[in-house]
Amino acid sequence: MSFAWKVLGFIIRAMEKQNTTINRNQWMDFLSSRLRAQISLENAQKAQTWAFGLLSFFMFGSALGATSTFNSTSFYFETKVLFLFLFHMVMILGIYLPALFLQKGQKPVARLLGIRDSVTLVFLGITMMFYSLVVLSLSFQVASQANQMELSAFALLSFWVHFTLAAVYTLGCVFSFSSFVFSPGTLVKFFEKSSKVFYVLFGFHIVLLLSFALSYSEMVPIGGSDFFEQFRAVGLFWIFIISSVFFVVRLFFEFSADPLAALELDVATGRLERSEDILTRFKNAFASSRLFSWCGLLSRILAERSHEIARFSHEAVSLVSPENPSEVDLRQVEDRYRRAEALSRKLERENQRFLVSILLFDLNEVERQRVEELRDQFSRELRNAKLELATIRKRIDEKLTVLKDRQMLPSFPKSTNTKAAETVNVPQAKV
Repeated sequence: MSFAWKVLGFIIRAMEKQNTTINRNQWMDFLSSRLRAQISLENAQKAQTWAFGLLSFFMFGSALGATSTFNSTSFYFETKVLFLFLFHMVMILGIYLPALFLQKGQKPVARLLGIRDSVTLVFLGITMMFYSLVVLSLSFQVASQANQMELSAFALLSFWVHFTLAAVYTLGCVFSFSSFVFSPGTLVKFFEKSSKVFYVLFGFHIVLLLSFALSYSEMVPIGGSDFFEQFRAVGLFWIFIISSVFFVVRLFFEFSADPLAALELDVATGRLERSEDILTRFKNAFASSRLFSWCGLLSRILAERSHEIARFSHEAVSLVSPENPSEVDLRQVEDRYRRAEALSRKLERENQRFLVSILLFDLNEVERQRVEELRDQFSRELRNAKLELATIRKRIDEKLTVLKDRQMLPSFPKSTNTKAAETVNVPQAKV
């Protein structure tokens, strides 16, 4: 009987080994083909990145060469007006129309630019702030020089309204950066109530696009030689701006060929045999390593600060627990409570900064899962910290109330019964 069981076990192990070999061969074929395709895709993306860089450099030189042939101030002024006209067209067709109507709620700008981590977001923000300052400078020049061009009051009003809108964009960039660093909760509230603001800005761009078209047609006939010369120079500048934005963003793209090659090696050497483990590694290979590192750093910071809040809370409880704590102990209790409260506020700011960041990222399934785990961790630790602070505050207030009541009780002297009673001799009346 035991011999039969040994034979059966040998057959089962041989079948499992054969299935594992077949499974490994299937995974090896799949991973090899996927790695080759990924390498080809990444080489094409790298070529596109440097193509955008060369295109922006070439277009900038060509635009400067085109504007160097202008020989009058009015020609420069008309070119600036046309440049601002195309600014409104780019904002409508490239940002507001896809975000508000075509792909609402799908983050089309983040998907187009490939924003998946905070590094890309920061450099994109710096680039956009620089170009917002350029648009603001040109807007002020157009609005201030319009009086010299003998234009209509409608054109003057359009130029100053546009300057106000450009100033709003510039101040918005400064406000976003400062709020992201110092008060991310303000940005969270703004994003929660900003849907109507975006529709208002979209309406302003539509109105200004039409008004700039009418104002420009007052100065330059549409279809003339001057129009095409100015349109060529302005088009070259806008191609330079758009290609430079893509170049800056694509410089920070992350590639998946190396993680896939490491996975293929682990499967080939037998370090990974279970299909579930291989599939998990395959999905993680296409996730952003910078995003995962950032989430891991935030998770460690959250754990450390939660531990410090718990430590200060326990110290405060131990100091306030005695029947008659001294004034030194009570001062230490308040100090521990203030430290725990300050750490809780820092955690809240980190959570708000994290929420703002993930609103601007285009994430895949694995990345969204990691972000959701970190969001749940933030929510859990913040809830526990608030409960601990509320409990400590209640115990401190109760102890202070008891001590106050004891101090306000009146002190009566102890009564003594040793004093002898006085006796009075009453004389008797004689009959």
